[in-house]
Amino acid sequence: MRKSTLAVLMSLALVAGLMLAPIEAASAGKKKKKKKSGPVVVGEDPAGDWGSAVDPNIGPAGDAMGQDLVGAEIGLDKDGKTINFVLKLNSLPPNGGMPEFTRYTWDFVVDGGDQMEIDGKWTNYTRGACDPTSGQCPPPRDPGQQTFLVRGNCHVEPLVATNFTICEELATVTGIFDAAAGTITVPVPMANIKAKPGSKIEGALGTFSTTINAAPAAFATSSAMPMDGLITTKAFVVPK
Repeated sequence: MRKSTLAVLMSLALVAGLMLAPIEAASAGKKKKKKKSGPVVVGEDPAGDWGSAVDPNIGPAGDAMGQDLVGAEIGLDKDGKTINFVLKLNSLPPNGGMPEFTRYTWDFVVDGGDQMEIDGKWTNYTRGACDPTSGQCPPPRDPGQQTFLVRGNCHVEPLVATNFTICEELATVTGIFDAAAGTITVPVPMANIKAKPGSKIEGALGTFSTTINAAPAAFATSSAMPMDGLITTKAFVVPK
């Protein structure tokens, strides 16, 4: 009887062990999965302050032109190879506000390296077609709509009695304008800015002493123009 009972107990223990093994393996598999971080809010700006440095009463005009910045985010795209730079606006008209004359810039560094910038508009024929400050013209080209230029190796030079920022064009990308959400997403491949998993992307001060700027522009933007700027306060680290 004792042998029979012992055999039954051993069989039950073996069955229980076989049942638990898949559960333990599944749990171990879940632990190995890494959670991808969502977008990081890297900066905020009060609504209604567009143009306040020129005239504190003209703020509402910033909404009509899609130039009143309220925030900024950076995140890793679902493809795992693209960094999304997201500008948040108090209001964004479906046509980008002033398609050819509302300019957005974002200055940043990757892993403490050389300063780079994103520069674009809803349409950018004045600068995208032929821009001697980037060394890509001539010949002229059709930049298309919602084109943003990724630029690097920048330095300032005096041209035509004023200072111009001269940069090398690293890439052209297409921005995503979402009027309902009030956002502009600029997807930049990590390879174009030499970023990799673990890289830290931090804001830098650009021409107008801000990280991000939204302003009226023809070919260039003057510091005397009414505009809105945002200085980022947080960095984004690319998930590993």
